[in-house]
Amino acid sequence: MFFGEVRTELSLNGILSSSVEIIKDKHKIKFSKGTVIDKNLVELLLMNNVKYITCAMLDDDEIDENTAVYEISKKIINSKNSYIKIQDTKRGRCNLISNVNGIISFLPNQLFSINSITHDIGISSLKAFSKVKKNQVVASIKAIPFGIKRKYLQNIINISPDCFKVLPFQKKNVHLIQTTNQNTSKKILEKTLEVTKDRLSSCGINQIVEKKCFHEIQSISLQLNKSINENADIILIFGISAICDINDVIPRAIKEINGEILRLGMPVEPGNLMLLAEIKFSKKNISIIGMPACARSKKENGVDWVLWRKLCDLKISSDDINHMGNGGLL
Repeated sequence: MFFGEVRTELSLNGILSSSVEIIKDKHKIKFSKGTVIDKNLVELLLMNNVKYITCAMLDDDEIDENTAVYEISKKIINSKNSYIKIQDTKRGRCNLISNVNGIISFLPNQLFSINSITHDIGISSLKAFSKVKKNQVVASIKAIPFGIKRKYLQNIINISPDCFKVLPFQKKNVHLIQTTNQNTSKKILEKTLEVTKDRLSSCGINQIVEKKCFHEIQSISLQLNKSINENADIILIFGISAICDINDVIPRAIKEINGEILRLGMPVEPGNLMLLAEIKFSKKNISIIGMPACARSKKENGVDWVLWRKLCDLKISSDDINHMGNGGLL
């Protein structure tokens, strides 16, 4: 690609390196950076006594910036139910927009590989498994120079397919169990309910079932069984204090009904005292989440990262939770 100053009469099919303003019939006309210089523009520039113009001129083995980023955008979204739309391409940039509320899903290593092919294309995204809203930009594909070599573009396209998708939040039957003792404040229980409703409402869950019981194994087990029989998909449990050991009251109550403790603790602050458990009932797996005390606040914390995935029907392994440590100091 040539880039530099040329005589205006020789600039046909060049690409403007910066915007220019010219006068026609006593009116100012602005031509933006990236405009392809046609015969009309050459004539207007010469009429305005612009003898030289700085522009880019593509070689035969190069493709223009807008075409390049659009071709990448078509390939980089998941081919089946990506829930992503492609925004109109402008100035070498193409944004990807979510069609739904949910979380963005992709493999960071795949994105790293794509960005490693050439410095001439930069693809940025939200962090993997971030919560997104409908019509939010989730990723952006940008050409750095005005032209991209065809071989680089093809290499990117070859490893881009199905990279990005948005997983929509599903309508789940969510139950909330709060444990109490003689010192429990009614105000705390009410606040926790309201905060939990707000947390779920932002994910499209507008109704939850609340239960209260004493902070003892049998009482919690009884309420868990009731929720299971009421076809709960996810059960959230707030204890009178945070769960601080695998033999604490709430995990023991879960084991009492043959639930499996998958994880206690996560490398995210706030939210490190989260418990994740599961119980099988009627051919489905019901998730049980022991909520950390910080989840009584609306502020985002580690349990949100777990809850968002569960609301999108994603399985969560211990490795997944370990990866949350990168960026886990909130």
